[in-house]
Amino acid sequence: MSSNKYRYQSEIFFEEMDAIGLLHHPRYLYHAERAQQNFFQHLLGVKDFNSERDEDIYVVVKSIQLEMKVAVRNPGPIFIDLDLGKIRAGSVVMNFTVLSPDEKITYANGSRTIVKLSAKNHQPTIWTDAFRKKLDDWS
Repeated sequence: MSSNKYRYQSEIFFEEMDAIGLLHHPRYLYHAERAQQNFFQHLLGVKDFNSERDEDIYVVVKSIQLEMKVAVRNPGPIFIDLDLGKIRAGSVVMNFTVLSPDEKITYANGSRTIVKLSAKNHQPTIWTDAFRKKLDDWS
């Protein structure tokens, strides 16, 4: 597990709640994915997500693990903390924790393993040297 955490503030909206007033379970993953996108933009020093310009963000999800702890019951802000797990030649495990704004409640935690693909043939490929260094430096 990485010693560095990346914090992203996300916003829960009313339409994300289910019929009994809880954040619908797949929405936790949407917010984790937004955090990962923001983290990659941070590492690359860019303000948008453009896989034609930045080949290292042409990724797919290989696996997802989510453990629910306490349900989010109201719209409003949440924090997503990310840290890097295992970094491989062309993949990385992104661990995440979903927290209340006061950090007193852990709503959920999990991990997403992503794999970099070649935009030319859509097959797994390795990170660029520059991006791999940024991943290694962060962890």
